[in-house]
Amino acid sequence: KSVAGAQVRLMVPIALVSAFLNNTPVVAIMIPIVQKWARKCNIPNAQLFIPLSFASILGGTCTLIGTSTNLVVAGMMRDRYPNATPMGLFTLSIYGVPVALSGMAYILVASPFLLP
Repeated sequence: KSVAGAQVRLMVPIALVSAFLNNTPVVAIMIPIVQKWARKCNIPNAQLFIPLSFASILGGTCTLIGTSTNLVVAGMMRDRYPNATPMGLFTLSIYGVPVALSGMAYILVASPFLLP
């Protein structure tokens, strides 16, 4: 029941869900759940809220529908380059998954020094 263990158990599923759902509702739904979980595990909320938010953002970078920005860019590309192959759902995964994994690893390493 360490802080790092709780962060991993939180970030991995949130990143997976955020790849397919909008980040804001995922975080909004999880806030009361994470509050109860932090209280139960005697972990400060800040140790879990920042990883929750960042995992949601990082997970959103893995698919086309993960964030609205990805959809806007895909639309702009389609308009500007009509003959180009359109972006598929997992086109961004080649970049998003490594970024998400390295971002979550950074959170695990840096959070003891940066979070209250």
